[in-house]
Amino acid sequence: MEDRFPLPFQIACLILFALFIWAFSIAREPRGWRRLFQSMFSKSEMFSVNRNKVIDETLKRYGIVIAMIFLVAFVVLFVIGITAPARARLKNISKEEWHTIEEVQRAQGNSSGTRRAILP
Repeated sequence: MEDRFPLPFQIACLILFALFIWAFSIAREPRGWRRLFQSMFSKSEMFSVNRNKVIDETLKRYGIVIAMIFLVAFVVLFVIGITAPARARLKNISKEEWHTIEEVQRAQGNSSGTRRAILP
């Protein structure tokens, strides 16, 4: 599996997916997370239902946005990681091999002019 999907990409994807799950759980149930934060870090202040509702709504709004950012970053890194071996093989192809590949493609009727590799 290592040669198909490099370890740094695996680790990054795992971390990003965990952060996505965490941010999404905060956005889904902000009241519990707000209470946990207030019990651990907040001073004993006057209890205000309206203030707590505003905090919950803000957590929900920003939590969804942040969760989606983590999800998009996860998908991008996953695609980059999956295609990394193919891109590495394409870097190692010499000009003569590119020329041979282009000739084969032209002979097969693919004369689009773009560089497309025929990989094993």
